[in-house]
Amino acid sequence: MFNFSNETIIFQDNGDVQYIQFKKLLKYGIKHCYTLKGETIDFSRGSEYESSSYSKITEAIEIDEKTLVKPIQTHTSHVKCIDKIVESEELQDVDGIITNQKNIALSTKNADCILFLFYDPVKKVIANVHSGWKGTFQKIAEKTVVKMINYYQCKPNDIICCICPSIRKCHFEVDEDVKDLCSEIFGFTNQIDDFIEVGQIKDGRTKYMIDTVLINKILLKNLGIKESNIIDCGICSVCNQDKVHSARAEGKNFKRATAIITL
Repeated sequence: MFNFSNETIIFQDNGDVQYIQFKKLLKYGIKHCYTLKGETIDFSRGSEYESSSYSKITEAIEIDEKTLVKPIQTHTSHVKCIDKIVESEELQDVDGIITNQKNIALSTKNADCILFLFYDPVKKVIANVHSGWKGTFQKIAEKTVVKMINYYQCKPNDIICCICPSIRKCHFEVDEDVKDLCSEIFGFTNQIDDFIEVGQIKDGRTKYMIDTVLINKILLKNLGIKESNIIDCGICSVCNQDKVHSARAEGKNFKRATAIITL
């Protein structure tokens, strides 16, 4: 039987939908999930299965579907603090959302991009962030933590960050222009050799492999988040494309997963 459970996550299967949960968040009683593939599970905006998919997962993790807040993600670095349930249209071009209110469920979607679930157990603040390579290069995860600190008085060493399945260095292949941009932005870390690797030569052009997960871990640790509080599921969406949605693996008709978190 398929099982993604490891030292950081637990695999769940309620029959209608399969998903994973982070043990660290469950320890605090935080309802959350990251959904896996299913024949009729697709959270893509406007897809034929979008509505039923949300109904299935909210029932599975026992939250009210009406409490869902779903931003319209466009690979920006815009992060918004919310104190009430709002329609998606009010969150156009928003890729990160934060709240300290109960009965608000924050939802983001991905198919290779990184989804971060943040939780401060002291200030009772949560955040849900979508970060593709463009979001990573714009440091959206870092900006989220800064907002948690400035708006909610969170302390970095209290914040927990859980990293959902995403494309990893083994499959995130880019051309020289993206590699150069990455080097320019993150050269200050002095760890370029750790997150950029020379790949294969294809059609006479050298490819490069970038570890966007590691870049974000470095940024988060530089802000003061403890390494023990950065919980990475370690799952590559491309390596595990049989169970995790991947735009690179599925092509133009790819489907999306969702990550949800609520206080």
